[in-house]
Amino acid sequence: MHTVADFERPSILFPAPRDDGRTLDDVLSGVWEDLVAHRAAACPICGGAMTPRSGSGPAAVGGACAACGTQLA
Repeated sequence: MHTVADFERPSILFPAPRDDGRTLDDVLSGVWEDLVAHRAAACPICGGAMTPRSGSGPAAVGGACAACGTQLA
C-alpha cells in the first residue's frame, strides 16, 4: 500500500527510464509473446515473474505478476 509520501517521491514508483532503445510496444509485445506461449515473462513494471492466465480454453488471455500484482489482459 502506498502512502501520500510515496507519491511525493516519484523515484520510488517510477525508476529511471531504461535507455535500451526499446519502445513500449516492443516491451509489451515481448511480454505477450511469452504469455501466449505459456512461458513466464518479465513484468514490464517491476521485472518480477509474470505468469500466464488461461481463459475458458487453452489459450492464454493475460498474465499476472506475482511480485507487484500488475495484470495484463
